[in-house]
Amino acid sequence: MEAINDMEQFLADVWYDIVGFVSESAVYIDHAATECLHWHTGGKIHSFFKDAGAISIHELDMYNFRYVKIPNCKKVVIISTSTDLAFYQRTVKMILEKNAFEHCTIITAAHSSLLNYEDSVSLEDRTDYTKLKRDVKSWMHSNQHLQDCSVTILFRPIFISLIDNGLFVTPPFSDLLSPLNNALLKNSQYDHFVHIVDHFVSLFNSLLTYLNLQEDIYSIGKFSEYVAEKLEMLPIAIDRRNSLIAAKRKGVSLIFVDRVLDLCTSTSNNTESLLSRILCTLPHLPHHYNDVAINMSPLFCGPQEFIDVPGCLASNDKTLMNILITKKQKEVLATMNKILVDILSSKENLKLRENLKPKLAMRISAHSLEKLVNKFKDVDDLHIISESSKKFQVVLGIIQALISEKTSRLDLLISLEKLILQNIAVSRDSTSVLGQLSNIIKTREKRGLDTDNILALLVHIYALAGTEIQFSFQQEQQLKEAITDAIFEDITKLKENMNSKMSVYQQTLLLFDVTEIESIKETSAKIANHIMKTLHEIAQQRAPLHNYTSLMSKSSSQEIVRRVGILQQLLTDILQPDRYELPDLHQRSPSFISAGFNLFSKGRIKHHPCDNNWIIIYVIGGITPEEIRETKEIISLFNSNCQITIAGSRLLNPLDIVDKVLLSSINY
Repeated sequence: MEAINDMEQFLADVWYDIVGFVSESAVYIDHAATECLHWHTGGKIHSFFKDAGAISIHELDMYNFRYVKIPNCKKVVIISTSTDLAFYQRTVKMILEKNAFEHCTIITAAHSSLLNYEDSVSLEDRTDYTKLKRDVKSWMHSNQHLQDCSVTILFRPIFISLIDNGLFVTPPFSDLLSPLNNALLKNSQYDHFVHIVDHFVSLFNSLLTYLNLQEDIYSIGKFSEYVAEKLEMLPIAIDRRNSLIAAKRKGVSLIFVDRVLDLCTSTSNNTESLLSRILCTLPHLPHHYNDVAINMSPLFCGPQEFIDVPGCLASNDKTLMNILITKKQKEVLATMNKILVDILSSKENLKLRENLKPKLAMRISAHSLEKLVNKFKDVDDLHIISESSKKFQVVLGIIQALISEKTSRLDLLISLEKLILQNIAVSRDSTSVLGQLSNIIKTREKRGLDTDNILALLVHIYALAGTEIQFSFQQEQQLKEAITDAIFEDITKLKENMNSKMSVYQQTLLLFDVTEIESIKETSAKIANHIMKTLHEIAQQRAPLHNYTSLMSKSSSQEIVRRVGILQQLLTDILQPDRYELPDLHQRSPSFISAGFNLFSKGRIKHHPCDNNWIIIYVIGGITPEEIRETKEIISLFNSNCQITIAGSRLLNPLDIVDKVLLSSINY
């Protein structure tokens, strides 16, 4: 637990430092920083700032300030994770010009060397935010009565949300996903990738500096190798490692993994982890990627003004998230039932306690939990509810996910995945799975499926098949025609019936803005061609690997074939007691102490991730709760001395992959 305690202390110190500036200030905080703080405070951002003396708290967003003025306030604190200098020049300028602040503190996760300065800005003006400070002062002076004002700009490494013991995500990099074609990194159009990676490794170096760690860096996948190289060659990281040579070092094995190597696992609807089901069924909190909005109205009788404020999963009690990730549904329901019964059985609820009957674990369901929640409407003392507020939010999240109208659709998709796996494994190149999918696309409405669900299924199939299975040209043509027809139908219906609750897929179709029948046909064929091209690229992602080309496993002739994700395979191999060589795990230059030994040896000493007592595996592109559950099971099977932390850009559900891999790369 030492590593997790260190991580928690890192976050506590960063936020304690930041909150020390907010007394008597208006606070503006951007979406990514908000999400980091959301998980750190268990969803209590407002009280976190208010208790520290903040006058008001505002969303830092370009479109929210046209009429915002904070009366009788002389200080402002702006918390941002952006590296875009234009963002500061637009948004911060607007805030300062609309108000009469005398003191401005900007706390940024962008080091001064990483802001997107124009080439004309000298190196001296970039150092220590010199130019930005000058600009901020001029904006403050635009209020003519302000003659004397102060500006402070500070770098703080805001980028981590600790979700569970042994799991963190990085909200400022939620969109970070490697291109399917890594050759594009050399294209000037992809300069933003380079800049994002520079920002990412800068912040990761800050974490390693705080924790006084010396890292051995590993990677799987071309983009991960690129990120690993950036961190290894970062000048301030080199200085840090040099300074640790004589000191007592703590080692960490840092492993970067490309998400695109295994898009099969991330598009699976398997929801043994209840957190997976919650993420697939409930809407995200606005501007959040890792938490959901939970309807709290079942706790209250009649219309209440405050029930529109949603609940969420973020909690300071990490055991709640661990239960949602690792426990089977029956165990989770039993645990939540006990939590509710314990609250109802407290001394303050003598009347309700008399009516409680013990229930067998096998009879506990979402509906029985719902009945227990309804009993709290008879509780007169709101203190009881507020005291257990977070537990209620988690319980209601579970109930709403399990009784969701999306449940039957999820169950159908899970059964289709299982059939596809067995079909591909048994029939191999003669599989008729694409023909079956073409029929499913044509009958999708009768089956209660949306086109984006089927697109996720197609990504799942091609990522599973990889280079092992070759689909016939005839079946692929049939599939492309079915996709074209489906898109044509979807665009036509959208034109007739637009609403505010459109999926990302529907919003993407609307961007084409076509109305004529021929134009719609042409657009549909263009999108279908793009989807097929992308699916072929997805199938090629594991081709350069040696040991991890297949995601299908069959332990014996009596066993059915199982899908085994790259992360499962990697972790199983890493934790093997004999520590054999892993050809797909590329290691950057070894640590300086080991490098010293190499001076006296012929050839390079091979390192192994378990040489350090802490391993961080970071999936570039995000990770699913199901993967986390599977990896925790694997860790429990081995008697390893290593502490293992799983991390990723964000928590994923299948439609996130459809958005990021299939839809966002379409040219309009």
